[in-house]
Amino acid sequence: MNPTLRQVLDEVLERVVPSQQERERVRAVTELVRTLVVDEVDRTSMDVAVEVGGSVAKDTWLSGDVDIDIFLLFPKGVSRKELGELGLGIAKRAFSGYRQRERYAEHPYLEAWVKGIRVNIVPCYKTGRGHWLSAADRSPYHTQYVVEKLKVKQPTDDIRVFKKFAKGIGAYGAEIRVQGLSGYLCELLILHYGSFQKTLNAISSWQFGEVIDPERLYQGRAEEARRLFSSPLIVIDPVDQKRNVAAAVSRDRMAELIAATRLFLESPSRSFFYPEDLEVSQDLLRRMFSSLGYDVIAIEIRAGEEVPDILWGELLKTKNALRRLLEANDFVVLRSDIWSDEAESSVMVFGLETRTLSKIKRHLGPPGDTDGVTPFLEKHAIEAATGPWVEEGRWVAGVRRRYASAESLLKDKLSDGGRDLGVSKGLFEALASSRLLVGPEVLSLCAKEGFPQFLMRFLEGRPRWLPPHQSSSPSGSSS
Repeated sequence: MNPTLRQVLDEVLERVVPSQQERERVRAVTELVRTLVVDEVDRTSMDVAVEVGGSVAKDTWLSGDVDIDIFLLFPKGVSRKELGELGLGIAKRAFSGYRQRERYAEHPYLEAWVKGIRVNIVPCYKTGRGHWLSAADRSPYHTQYVVEKLKVKQPTDDIRVFKKFAKGIGAYGAEIRVQGLSGYLCELLILHYGSFQKTLNAISSWQFGEVIDPERLYQGRAEEARRLFSSPLIVIDPVDQKRNVAAAVSRDRMAELIAATRLFLESPSRSFFYPEDLEVSQDLLRRMFSSLGYDVIAIEIRAGEEVPDILWGELLKTKNALRRLLEANDFVVLRSDIWSDEAESSVMVFGLETRTLSKIKRHLGPPGDTDGVTPFLEKHAIEAATGPWVEEGRWVAGVRRRYASAESLLKDKLSDGGRDLGVSKGLFEALASSRLLVGPEVLSLCAKEGFPQFLMRFLEGRPRWLPPHQSSSPSGSSS
């Protein structure tokens, strides 16, 4: 018997609302990291304010899933270059005894791990509202806005449930790797619609080009907002009418979000919040390959990048360029995706209807009553592999393909790093020394942590929250 909506939400609430003990632990770590940063700022004698922001300051974080955001507010006289350099310097010294990693948004910031909790130390300017000098300048105002609204409406737990829903369906995160909903966007949607269920009801009827304006900054001017932002989802930032909070949301993530809300409302299930763990084995993946019915090609590159966000942008641009290359040479790409450990290895995977084409392809010439006939015949009488001939009043020739296999195409074009293909310049060297894997050869990458799960999802070719297929499983038994 399927659970009711209320039963599902009650169970999720029990798991996402932090306990008092967990709150005290997070509070203690927050105070520790704030003290570390303040002490380092004091040692520099710089005029820098230190503020706690993000979900911890708003009390919208999820049990077992918390980040602490610390903002360094610099005076306006500091240059943009100095902002990044000074902010990183303070952060690195403050957390010199902890694991840390440099990240990049509009400018560099530091990610550190303190007592098992990730801490983001972000430099920005202390500036008046609307007088932004960097993108991060809005963040303290975002925190202030949400905190003030929550004092009135108090849908804090609804925010937690919605964030968990977005995480469960793979639509949470504004980074390039995900192209989904940020935490702030989740908070705004709940505040705007009033509750988790009302938010899902609204999302289920969204259309591309949806405009959501919590503070009615574009009241009666929705078309103006669409022209200004030109995004599949537009959510006007309450603290800045010139910013779309949902700019990172892709059409793919929006389409998945709409479908997931409809299916959840129709048949509530815990799987939307907590999808089952993938039980993956080499044997299972091998059986899946044997029954696929299409071909898989993977390109492994050795590309590390200190800033993962830059790496993912390069990988996405390159994958799209290679997909265009395959399609321009008549290979039908069913789907493509990217995996990366963000340190040493990245893999672009392409599912093709077939990786081998006929050596001859049909080339349509001019109608038989036009001036183009003579040059067509002169050319193809010599170059055509077969023909030319007339078909339904039009000249046709069979011409040889330059590339009849996807492997030969990719090997040739990547031998110099794909420099003429529109791939990312940052990956030229890595692509030139890349490794091409076909079909079950891709299984050789399964020693990499996380790759087997990625490959399983790719071969399944469907979101985990969709109801299971009713057809046969890869092992041949009924599902």
